[in-house]
Amino acid sequence: MNKFLITLATLVAFSLSGVAYADAKVSGFMQRILGMGDDVDGGVSEQFTRFAIGADTTTDSGWTVGGSMSIQTAATTGGTYLPSSNHMYVQTDMMTVNIGHTADAVTSLVPAVGAMVPGGGNDAGYQYLFDAGNLATWTVSGREAYYAGNHAKIDVDLPAINGISVGFSYTPSMEFNGANPGARAQAETTANHGETIHAGVSYSAEMDGMSYTIGLGIVSGNSQSQSAGSANAVTNNDLAAFSGAIKITMGDMTVGFSGYDNGDSFGASTDAVKAKNSGYSAAITYAMGNITLGAGYGHQELVRGTRAQAAATTLTSAAAGNVRADSVTMIGLGYNMGGGVNTFVQLSNNDHTDGDHATTEVDPQVLFAGISLGF
Repeated sequence: MNKFLITLATLVAFSLSGVAYADAKVSGFMQRILGMGDDVDGGVSEQFTRFAIGADTTTDSGWTVGGSMSIQTAATTGGTYLPSSNHMYVQTDMMTVNIGHTADAVTSLVPAVGAMVPGGGNDAGYQYLFDAGNLATWTVSGREAYYAGNHAKIDVDLPAINGISVGFSYTPSMEFNGANPGARAQAETTANHGETIHAGVSYSAEMDGMSYTIGLGIVSGNSQSQSAGSANAVTNNDLAAFSGAIKITMGDMTVGFSGYDNGDSFGASTDAVKAKNSGYSAAITYAMGNITLGAGYGHQELVRGTRAQAAATTLTSAAAGNVRADSVTMIGLGYNMGGGVNTFVQLSNNDHTDGDHATTEVDPQVLFAGISLGF
Protein backbone atom coordinates (compact mmCIF):
# COMPACT_ATOMS: atom_id res chain seq x y z
CA MET A 1 0.00 0.00 0.00
CA ASN A 2 2.82 2.41 0.89
CA LYS A 3 4.57 1.66 -2.44
CA PHE A 4 1.32 2.46 -4.26
CA LEU A 5 0.93 5.81 -2.47
CA ILE A 6 4.55 6.75 -3.19
CA THR A 7 4.14 5.85 -6.88
CA LEU A 8 0.87 7.82 -7.10
CA ALA A 9 2.42 10.89 -5.48
CA THR A 10 5.39 10.71 -7.88
CA LEU A 11 3.10 10.52 -10.91
CA VAL A 12 1.05 13.49 -9.70
CA ALA A 13 4.19 15.52 -9.06
CA PHE A 14 5.53 14.84 -12.57
CA SER A 15 2.17 15.61 -14.19
CA LEU A 16 1.82 18.92 -12.34
CA SER A 17 5.36 20.01 -13.13
CA GLY A 18 4.44 20.32 -16.82
CA VAL A 19 1.45 22.61 -16.23
CA ALA A 20 1.82 26.39 -16.36
CA TYR A 21 -0.31 28.27 -13.87
CA ALA A 22 -1.48 31.86 -13.97
CA ASP A 23 -0.38 34.19 -11.20
CA ALA A 24 -3.16 34.83 -8.69
CA LYS A 25 -3.99 38.27 -7.35
CA VAL A 26 -5.77 38.90 -4.06
CA SER A 27 -7.96 41.96 -3.50
CA GLY A 28 -10.83 43.00 -1.31
CA PHE A 29 -12.94 45.68 0.27
CA MET A 30 -14.00 46.22 3.85
CA GLN A 31 -16.32 48.87 5.17
CA ARG A 32 -18.27 50.06 8.17
CA ILE A 33 -21.17 52.51 8.03
CA LEU A 34 -22.69 54.23 11.06
CA GLY A 35 -26.19 55.67 10.73
CA MET A 36 -28.68 57.59 12.83
CA GLY A 37 -31.64 59.87 12.30
CA ASP A 38 -35.32 60.56 12.70
CA ASP A 39 -37.71 57.63 12.26
CA VAL A 40 -34.94 55.10 11.69
CA ASP A 41 -33.11 52.55 13.77
CA GLY A 42 -29.50 53.67 13.77
CA GLY A 43 -26.52 51.41 14.16
CA VAL A 44 -23.49 49.99 12.41
CA SER A 45 -23.90 48.37 9.01
CA GLU A 46 -21.90 47.43 5.91
CA GLN A 47 -22.32 46.91 2.20
CA PHE A 48 -20.28 44.96 -0.37
CA THR A 49 -17.64 43.79 2.10
CA ARG A 50 -15.80 41.16 0.08
CA PHE A 51 -12.66 39.14 -0.52
CA ALA A 52 -11.64 38.38 -4.11
CA ILE A 53 -9.11 36.24 -5.92
CA GLY A 54 -8.31 36.91 -9.58
CA ALA A 55 -5.96 35.44 -12.14
CA ASP A 56 -5.12 35.84 -15.82
CA THR A 57 -2.71 34.38 -18.32
CA THR A 58 -1.79 34.60 -21.99
CA THR A 59 -2.47 31.64 -24.25
CA ASP A 60 -0.30 30.49 -27.16
CA SER A 61 -2.65 32.33 -29.54
CA GLY A 62 -2.05 35.63 -27.73
CA TRP A 63 -5.47 35.72 -26.07
CA THR A 64 -5.80 36.75 -22.45
CA VAL A 65 -7.86 34.36 -20.33
CA GLY A 66 -8.70 35.21 -16.75
CA GLY A 67 -11.35 35.40 -14.10
CA SER A 68 -12.18 36.27 -10.54
CA MET A 69 -13.95 34.75 -7.56
CA SER A 70 -15.34 36.88 -4.75
CA ILE A 71 -16.78 35.96 -1.38
CA GLN A 72 -19.09 38.44 0.32
CA THR A 73 -20.54 38.63 3.79
CA ALA A 74 -24.14 37.77 4.59
CA ALA A 75 -24.89 41.47 5.04
CA THR A 76 -24.53 41.91 1.28
CA THR A 77 -27.48 39.58 0.55
CA GLY A 78 -25.27 36.70 -0.42
CA GLY A 79 -23.77 38.46 -3.40
CA THR A 80 -26.83 38.95 -5.61
CA TYR A 81 -25.55 42.36 -6.74
CA LEU A 82 -22.27 43.55 -8.10
CA PRO A 83 -19.43 43.96 -7.26
CA SER A 84 -19.73 40.23 -6.55
CA SER A 85 -18.28 38.99 -9.85
CA ASN A 86 -17.51 35.28 -10.04
CA HIS A 87 -16.71 34.85 -13.72
CA MET A 88 -14.14 34.06 -16.40
CA TYR A 89 -13.26 36.10 -19.45
CA VAL A 90 -11.50 35.75 -22.79
CA GLN A 91 -9.94 38.88 -24.27
CA THR A 92 -8.94 39.14 -27.92
CA ASP A 93 -8.21 42.03 -30.27
CA MET A 94 -11.82 41.86 -31.50
CA MET A 95 -13.75 41.64 -28.24
CA THR A 96 -13.83 40.65 -24.58
CA VAL A 97 -16.22 37.85 -23.62
CA ASN A 98 -17.23 37.55 -19.94
CA ILE A 99 -18.97 34.38 -18.78
CA GLY A 100 -20.62 34.02 -15.38
CA HIS A 101 -21.75 36.39 -12.65
CA THR A 102 -20.54 39.64 -14.14
CA ALA A 103 -21.80 43.12 -15.01
CA ASP A 104 -24.20 43.51 -17.92
CA ALA A 105 -23.61 45.92 -20.80
CA VAL A 106 -26.07 48.55 -19.53
CA THR A 107 -24.59 48.62 -16.03
CA SER A 108 -21.10 48.99 -17.48
CA LEU A 109 -21.81 51.70 -20.05
CA VAL A 110 -24.50 53.98 -18.54
CA PRO A 111 -22.97 56.33 -15.91
CA ALA A 112 -24.30 55.83 -12.37
CA VAL A 113 -25.14 59.44 -11.56
CA GLY A 114 -26.84 58.63 -8.25
CA ALA A 115 -23.56 57.23 -6.93
CA MET A 116 -21.66 60.48 -7.46
CA VAL A 117 -22.48 62.08 -4.10
CA PRO A 118 -20.00 60.95 -1.38
CA GLY A 119 -21.59 58.15 0.62
CA GLY A 120 -23.92 57.28 -2.22
CA GLY A 121 -22.54 53.81 -2.78
CA ASN A 122 -24.52 52.15 -5.55
CA ASP A 123 -26.98 54.77 -6.84
CA ALA A 124 -27.32 56.66 -3.60
CA GLY A 125 -28.49 53.57 -1.77
CA TYR A 126 -26.50 53.55 1.46
CA GLN A 127 -29.15 55.49 3.37
CA TYR A 128 -31.57 52.64 2.65
CA LEU A 129 -29.50 50.45 4.95
CA PHE A 130 -31.35 52.39 7.65
CA ASP A 131 -34.52 53.47 5.83
CA ALA A 132 -36.63 50.55 4.57
CA GLY A 133 -39.56 52.71 3.53
CA ASN A 134 -39.17 52.74 -0.27
CA LEU A 135 -42.55 52.37 -1.99
CA ALA A 136 -41.70 52.87 -5.66
CA THR A 137 -38.88 50.37 -6.27
CA TRP A 138 -39.03 47.24 -8.39
CA THR A 139 -35.43 46.07 -8.21
CA VAL A 140 -32.60 48.53 -7.48
CA SER A 141 -33.51 52.05 -6.37
CA GLY A 142 -33.23 54.72 -9.02
CA ARG A 143 -32.14 52.55 -11.95
CA GLU A 144 -33.50 50.50 -14.82
CA ALA A 145 -34.77 46.98 -14.19
CA TYR A 146 -32.15 44.61 -12.79
CA TYR A 147 -29.37 47.19 -12.62
CA ALA A 148 -26.16 45.82 -11.08
CA GLY A 149 -27.55 42.29 -10.74
CA ASN A 150 -24.93 39.57 -11.14
CA HIS A 151 -27.24 37.09 -12.87
CA ALA A 152 -25.26 34.41 -14.75
CA LYS A 153 -24.77 35.69 -18.28
CA ILE A 154 -22.57 35.96 -21.35
CA ASP A 155 -21.36 39.52 -21.86
CA VAL A 156 -19.58 40.74 -25.01
CA ASP A 157 -17.73 44.08 -24.97
CA LEU A 158 -16.31 45.50 -28.20
CA PRO A 159 -13.16 47.68 -28.27
CA ALA A 160 -13.77 51.42 -28.05
CA ILE A 161 -13.53 53.20 -31.41
CA ASN A 162 -13.31 57.00 -31.52
CA GLY A 163 -14.75 57.19 -28.01
CA ILE A 164 -17.69 54.88 -28.77
CA SER A 165 -18.07 51.71 -26.67
CA VAL A 166 -20.68 49.02 -27.35
CA GLY A 167 -21.66 45.96 -25.35
CA PHE A 168 -24.25 43.17 -25.35
CA SER A 169 -25.26 40.68 -22.67
CA TYR A 170 -27.37 37.51 -22.86
CA THR A 171 -28.88 36.07 -19.67
CA PRO A 172 -30.59 32.66 -20.07
CA SER A 173 -32.67 33.25 -16.93
CA MET A 174 -32.80 36.18 -14.50
CA GLU A 175 -33.56 33.64 -11.78
CA PHE A 176 -29.94 32.65 -11.23
CA ASN A 177 -27.50 35.01 -9.54
CA GLY A 178 -24.41 34.88 -7.35
CA ALA A 179 -26.44 33.70 -4.37
CA ASN A 180 -27.68 30.70 -6.39
CA PRO A 181 -24.67 29.83 -8.55
CA GLY A 182 -25.06 26.09 -9.04
CA ALA A 183 -28.64 24.95 -9.62
CA ARG A 184 -30.07 25.33 -13.12
CA ALA A 185 -33.57 23.91 -12.74
CA GLN A 186 -35.96 26.60 -13.97
CA ALA A 187 -38.96 27.02 -11.69
CA GLU A 188 -42.37 26.96 -13.34
CA THR A 189 -43.49 29.95 -11.30
CA THR A 190 -41.05 32.70 -10.37
CA ALA A 191 -41.12 36.44 -9.93
CA ASN A 192 -38.06 36.72 -12.18
CA HIS A 193 -37.97 37.23 -15.92
CA GLY A 194 -36.55 34.59 -18.24
CA GLU A 195 -34.21 35.16 -21.17
CA THR A 196 -32.96 38.73 -21.22
CA ILE A 197 -30.82 40.87 -23.54
CA HIS A 198 -28.94 43.96 -22.37
CA ALA A 199 -27.55 46.33 -25.00
CA GLY A 200 -25.56 49.43 -24.13
CA VAL A 201 -23.59 52.14 -25.89
CA SER A 202 -21.55 55.04 -24.55
CA TYR A 203 -19.67 57.94 -26.08
CA SER A 204 -16.82 59.74 -24.32
CA ALA A 205 -15.06 62.85 -25.61
CA GLU A 206 -13.38 66.10 -24.64
CA MET A 207 -14.17 69.60 -25.87
CA ASP A 208 -12.84 72.99 -24.76
CA GLY A 209 -11.52 71.68 -21.45
CA MET A 210 -14.71 69.73 -20.77
CA SER A 211 -14.94 65.93 -20.78
CA TYR A 212 -18.22 64.10 -20.97
CA THR A 213 -19.73 60.62 -21.22
CA ILE A 214 -23.16 59.82 -22.62
CA GLY A 215 -24.60 56.36 -22.09
CA LEU A 216 -27.79 54.71 -23.35
CA GLY A 217 -29.08 51.22 -22.62
CA ILE A 218 -32.06 48.96 -23.24
CA VAL A 219 -33.17 45.79 -21.48
CA SER A 220 -35.44 43.37 -23.32
CA GLY A 221 -36.58 39.96 -22.14
CA ASN A 222 -39.26 37.41 -21.48
CA SER A 223 -42.04 37.98 -18.98
CA GLN A 224 -42.18 36.72 -15.44
CA SER A 225 -43.50 33.18 -15.15
CA GLN A 226 -47.27 32.79 -15.16
CA SER A 227 -48.98 33.34 -11.82
CA ALA A 228 -45.99 35.16 -10.38
CA GLY A 229 -47.34 37.35 -7.59
CA SER A 230 -50.90 36.12 -7.99
CA ALA A 231 -53.03 33.12 -7.11
CA ASN A 232 -54.63 33.21 -10.58
CA ALA A 233 -52.92 32.32 -13.83
CA VAL A 234 -52.09 35.46 -15.80
CA THR A 235 -49.96 36.42 -18.76
CA ASN A 236 -47.35 38.95 -17.71
CA ASN A 237 -45.80 41.61 -19.90
CA ASP A 238 -42.37 41.13 -21.40
CA LEU A 239 -39.45 42.96 -19.85
CA ALA A 240 -38.73 46.23 -21.68
CA ALA A 241 -36.69 48.93 -19.95
CA PHE A 242 -34.67 51.96 -21.03
CA SER A 243 -32.05 54.08 -19.27
CA GLY A 244 -29.75 56.92 -20.17
CA ALA A 245 -27.29 59.28 -18.50
CA ILE A 246 -24.85 62.07 -19.17
CA LYS A 247 -21.87 62.95 -16.98
CA ILE A 248 -19.81 66.10 -17.60
CA THR A 249 -16.55 67.12 -15.90
CA MET A 250 -15.27 70.71 -16.07
CA GLY A 251 -12.09 71.10 -14.07
CA ASP A 252 -12.83 70.14 -10.48
CA MET A 253 -16.62 70.09 -10.95
CA THR A 254 -18.68 67.15 -12.22
CA VAL A 255 -22.40 67.21 -13.00
CA GLY A 256 -24.66 64.39 -14.09
CA PHE A 257 -28.23 63.52 -14.96
CA SER A 258 -29.79 60.10 -15.52
CA GLY A 259 -33.23 58.64 -16.07
CA TYR A 260 -34.91 55.29 -16.58
CA ASP A 261 -38.30 53.91 -17.60
CA ASN A 262 -39.35 50.32 -16.96
CA GLY A 263 -42.79 50.87 -18.48
CA ASP A 264 -45.25 48.10 -17.60
CA SER A 265 -42.61 45.34 -17.53
CA PHE A 266 -43.83 44.10 -14.14
CA GLY A 267 -47.53 44.19 -14.95
CA ALA A 268 -50.02 41.74 -16.46
CA SER A 269 -51.13 41.96 -20.07
CA THR A 270 -54.77 41.87 -18.91
CA ASP A 271 -54.43 44.88 -16.58
CA ALA A 272 -57.16 47.46 -17.00
CA VAL A 273 -54.84 49.88 -15.19
CA LYS A 274 -51.32 49.49 -16.55
CA ALA A 275 -48.26 49.23 -14.32
CA LYS A 276 -45.58 51.95 -14.54
CA ASN A 277 -42.15 52.52 -13.07
CA SER A 278 -39.71 55.34 -13.86
CA GLY A 279 -37.30 57.73 -12.21
CA TYR A 280 -34.38 60.13 -12.53
CA SER A 281 -31.33 61.37 -10.63
CA ALA A 282 -29.22 64.54 -10.74
CA ALA A 283 -25.96 65.24 -8.93
CA ILE A 284 -23.06 67.68 -8.74
CA THR A 285 -19.67 67.26 -7.06
CA TYR A 286 -16.67 69.51 -6.51
CA ALA A 287 -13.19 68.12 -5.77
CA MET A 288 -10.65 70.03 -3.69
CA GLY A 289 -7.61 67.80 -3.49
CA ASN A 290 -8.51 64.85 -1.27
CA ILE A 291 -11.85 66.41 -0.30
CA THR A 292 -15.01 66.04 -2.40
CA LEU A 293 -18.26 67.91 -1.81
CA GLY A 294 -21.46 66.72 -3.44
CA ALA A 295 -25.20 67.18 -3.61
CA GLY A 296 -27.87 65.25 -5.42
CA TYR A 297 -31.54 64.52 -5.86
CA GLY A 298 -33.32 61.34 -6.91
CA HIS A 299 -36.96 60.58 -7.62
CA GLN A 300 -38.82 57.43 -8.64
CA GLU A 301 -42.47 56.63 -9.25
CA LEU A 302 -44.43 53.39 -9.34
CA VAL A 303 -47.99 52.60 -10.39
CA ARG A 304 -49.30 49.16 -9.57
CA GLY A 305 -51.34 47.51 -12.27
CA THR A 306 -54.70 45.89 -11.63
CA ARG A 307 -53.32 42.40 -11.04
CA ALA A 308 -50.43 43.49 -8.81
CA GLN A 309 -52.67 45.62 -6.61
CA ALA A 310 -55.18 42.78 -6.21
CA ALA A 311 -52.38 40.41 -5.18
CA ALA A 312 -50.64 42.87 -2.81
CA THR A 313 -50.61 42.00 0.88
CA THR A 314 -48.44 44.88 2.11
CA LEU A 315 -48.36 48.66 2.19
CA THR A 316 -51.80 50.23 1.78
CA SER A 317 -55.16 49.58 0.21
CA ALA A 318 -54.68 52.42 -2.28
CA ALA A 319 -56.33 51.64 -5.59
CA ALA A 320 -54.47 50.48 -8.68
CA GLY A 321 -53.31 53.50 -10.63
CA ASN A 322 -52.32 55.54 -7.58
CA VAL A 323 -48.81 56.94 -7.90
CA ARG A 324 -46.34 55.76 -5.28
CA ALA A 325 -43.17 57.84 -5.10
CA ASP A 326 -39.83 58.09 -3.33
CA SER A 327 -37.58 61.15 -3.31
CA VAL A 328 -34.20 61.68 -1.70
CA THR A 329 -32.09 64.82 -1.31
CA MET A 330 -28.42 64.22 -0.51
CA ILE A 331 -25.55 66.36 0.75
CA GLY A 332 -22.23 64.58 1.16
CA LEU A 333 -18.60 65.14 2.07
CA GLY A 334 -15.85 62.67 1.20
CA TYR A 335 -12.20 62.55 2.23
CA ASN A 336 -9.59 60.32 0.59
CA MET A 337 -7.03 59.53 3.27
CA GLY A 338 -4.70 57.73 0.87
CA GLY A 339 -3.52 54.14 0.99
CA GLY A 340 -6.90 52.89 -0.19
CA VAL A 341 -8.77 54.43 2.76
CA ASN A 342 -11.82 56.60 2.09
CA THR A 343 -14.21 58.26 4.52
CA PHE A 344 -17.52 60.02 4.01
CA VAL A 345 -20.45 61.61 5.76
CA GLN A 346 -23.85 62.25 4.18
CA LEU A 347 -27.16 63.75 5.19
CA SER A 348 -30.15 62.34 3.30
CA ASN A 349 -33.68 63.62 3.49
CA ASN A 350 -36.17 61.01 2.27
CA ASP A 351 -39.77 61.50 1.23
CA HIS A 352 -42.17 58.59 0.60
CA THR A 353 -45.77 58.57 -0.55
CA ASP A 354 -48.07 55.58 -1.13
CA GLY A 355 -50.62 57.39 -3.27
CA ASP A 356 -53.29 57.21 -0.59
CA HIS A 357 -54.01 60.62 0.93
CA ALA A 358 -55.74 58.99 3.88
CA THR A 359 -52.46 57.61 5.21
CA THR A 360 -49.39 59.33 6.64
CA GLU A 361 -46.01 57.99 5.59
CA VAL A 362 -42.76 58.06 7.53
CA ASP A 363 -40.18 60.36 5.90
CA PRO A 364 -36.83 59.69 7.60
CA GLN A 365 -33.86 61.98 7.71
CA VAL A 366 -30.70 59.90 7.86
CA LEU A 367 -27.22 61.03 8.88
CA PHE A 368 -24.60 58.39 8.20
CA ALA A 369 -20.82 58.17 7.96
CA GLY A 370 -18.47 55.46 6.85
CA ILE A 371 -14.89 54.36 6.39
CA SER A 372 -13.69 51.87 3.79
CA LEU A 373 -10.43 50.14 2.90
CA GLY A 374 -9.72 48.70 -0.51
CA PHE A 375 -6.77 46.35 -0.94
